[in-house]
Amino acid sequence: LHPGPQHAMNRQGNTMDSIEGIMKTSPHQGFPVVTDFKDMLVVGYITRHSLRRVLSKCKQNHLSGQTRISFENLPASEGPYVDLSPYLDTSPIQIVETTPLDRVIEMFKALGLRYLLVTRKGQLVGIVKKKDILEHIELYRKGLSDRRDDEFI
Repeated sequence: LHPGPQHAMNRQGNTMDSIEGIMKTSPHQGFPVVTDFKDMLVVGYITRHSLRRVLSKCKQNHLSGQTRISFENLPASEGPYVDLSPYLDTSPIQIVETTPLDRVIEMFKALGLRYLLVTRKGQLVGIVKKKDILEHIELYRKGLSDRRDDEFI
């Protein structure tokens, strides 16, 4: 489970530089987008690939690092900005934090997912990745096989 705002992006208040900073410090292939870091209500999810593509186009058009980026359509009176809302998955699959592990595993299998957003009353509390679950299962299996070997000695 990867909780906290360091793994999420705010719906507003971003710049090209701030988005690039998050991407440099995080190994994740995508990011939940939240209303703000206080409420942490899930707005959507954006992939690293989409962010890279858009930022590359912005640089080709000679936009500065201070260019504002928003994940929602703002009124013209707000001034110039890059709108990332067309790249946002506004319906990412979410589970509540009390979802049983067997159900989580079944969702990964049945739906072919790579991640699930974990929420409590609509607020983002973490992200669980398929890779994390597989690593956990492997460690569990190794632990059991180590115990079985010890039993026969």
